[in-house]
Amino acid sequence: MMLFRDEWGIPHVRGASPAEVARLQGRATARDRAWQLEIERLRGEGRTAELLGPAGLEWDTVARRARIAAVARSAYAGLDEETQEFLTAYVDGVRAGLAETSCAELDGPDGLGPAPGTWQPWTPLAVFWVQQILFGSFPSKLFGARAARVLGPEAELFRTEGLTGGLSGGSNAYAVGGGRTRSGLPLVAGDPHRVFEAPNVYLQVRLTCTDPDDSFDVVGMTFPGVPGVQHFAHAGSVAWGITNAMGDYQDLYRVDLRPGGDVVRRSVETVLVRGQEPVTVEVLETDRGPVVLDDPEEGWGQALRTPGHELDDLGFGALLPLLRSRSVADVEAAVAHWVEPVNNWVIADVAGDVVHTVGGRVPTRDEAGEWTGWVDPLPRRTASSGGALVTANDRCMPGFDALAAGFAPPFRAHRIGELLDVNGPLDAERAVAVLADTTQTAGGPLLALVPADLRPPALAEWDGAMDGSPGAAWYAALRAEVVDRICAAPALAPLREPSEHGPLYEPWYSLPARVAGALHVILAAEKPFGLDLRELVAEAAKAVTGREPTPWPESHRFWPLHTLEQFDLPHTRTTPATPLPGDTDTVRSNAWIPGTTVTTRGSVARYAWDLADRDNSRWVVPLGVSGSPDSPHHTDQHDAWAQGGAVRVVTDWSLLTEEKT
Repeated sequence: MMLFRDEWGIPHVRGASPAEVARLQGRATARDRAWQLEIERLRGEGRTAELLGPAGLEWDTVARRARIAAVARSAYAGLDEETQEFLTAYVDGVRAGLAETSCAELDGPDGLGPAPGTWQPWTPLAVFWVQQILFGSFPSKLFGARAARVLGPEAELFRTEGLTGGLSGGSNAYAVGGGRTRSGLPLVAGDPHRVFEAPNVYLQVRLTCTDPDDSFDVVGMTFPGVPGVQHFAHAGSVAWGITNAMGDYQDLYRVDLRPGGDVVRRSVETVLVRGQEPVTVEVLETDRGPVVLDDPEEGWGQALRTPGHELDDLGFGALLPLLRSRSVADVEAAVAHWVEPVNNWVIADVAGDVVHTVGGRVPTRDEAGEWTGWVDPLPRRTASSGGALVTANDRCMPGFDALAAGFAPPFRAHRIGELLDVNGPLDAERAVAVLADTTQTAGGPLLALVPADLRPPALAEWDGAMDGSPGAAWYAALRAEVVDRICAAPALAPLREPSEHGPLYEPWYSLPARVAGALHVILAAEKPFGLDLRELVAEAAKAVTGREPTPWPESHRFWPLHTLEQFDLPHTRTTPATPLPGDTDTVRSNAWIPGTTVTTRGSVARYAWDLADRDNSRWVVPLGVSGSPDSPHHTDQHDAWAQGGAVRVVTDWSLLTEEKT
């Protein structure tokens, strides 16, 4: 059992069995991300308030009511014995790594002290679900219900592509056949987009098993706290990447909380709160799922139904089959175990096969909204040697109608397709360059409404790139002004109110974010919300004329959220506030947040997998491998990432440095 590091500090694990590999992966992760692992464990257990005080109480209440830990335990119990052993070995490694970690790192920032409790074999499942449970459609359904109450049919202006399954902005992935690459073999590339976090939400790793009867050698990315590699990986002869398929796989049901109503199980859990008296949380379950929102005085609540709750399965049966995959067919067989979130999987292998398939459970529903089964088969398509498959959370093919009603706008997908057509034969460097594109193609409807006499010279010279150009600055200023004026419409006043469900759901209720994400749809409507759009845009253009707008990257800075910031607690930042190009609907989807000068959502990884030569592949994350500000690997990948590039994958053991274990 051996651990090596490359020049970026990325762990390369080599073990004689899958369990040995998992044990060492857990140990290395604890060395790199000790405090992050512990806080994610507490999130999964609904115990953050024990460490963070009252600031953690809202999340802990949600976690307890949603039964995150309970489902994780049930899902673990339902796994096959070998996968249970794999998870147990990983947890043993995490415990060992935490035991070797300095007290200062375990105390976390600001000397909070070590997190209470310890890792259990089911903990990785809870950590995984914490990352996913708010990633689905139900928070947006809450906003959609409010908008429908306020606006009636006009609420459909917000139910646009990209806003039904989450906030706007999203991931890219594509695969090209060997006829479109320099090597003659396929290439897979992509970049997932999520909230920026410090440390990063993804961790690079290489996992190698030397058992001659069960060997594998995989480079990829994982959530810290979850063994194996789930979403993006190169296994030597096959490689894959994912995007969110925007599937509608979560439902909320209004339930009667009164005695004799819809509740079938009631229990009370105690949440310990640092510095305060404990708080009791009533956990209510119905036949459709747990009650996650309630109003006891009114006697009603809302039950959340998800595939995870329904099946007591979180898809971890895919972990080992993914590591052992040798072909597209193997990956597809592994994906058959996937549950949620519902993902697009783009896969290619050395035999030249290139496939885009969907993995996960999407319920079928009757007219009353009751679940009647699962969508089967899920959408799938292939590409020829000279073809390409692109997914950017968009409506990729007709079969997607069975997944949901809303997807991301097609701007990113279309732009990637154009770039693949003009960039000639691809290699890994060119594949990464495609993902760095910052050309804005979503602004046409807005610019078309600007009167000719109000168009500045900078706009005529602008090529559409959301960079430091005067044209990008003027467009950004105009858009911000237009969004503000639309939000000020009297008809939208009730939608400017905070979420009635508390701060945790506030991001999904942000009216400026909703208007910005649906702007191209709103601008195509006839007097939306009672507004004269031509007049509104003209007045907005006059308002920004004569200003000296700040260059776009300067007013759009990288702002990763530390856990303490996510809980609205003070934190001394150790990460750079780098100016960033790109925009919500550009390929490099660094999302715009109206009213701020920062971006908190964008590419949390970038990769290009070369099937002809894995060591010619590229990968990168914002910041670096280590969560410790004192480590040389805390932010050493950041410059490459911020410039739209990536670093080379190295798998030659002779070029790596062995670390004592």
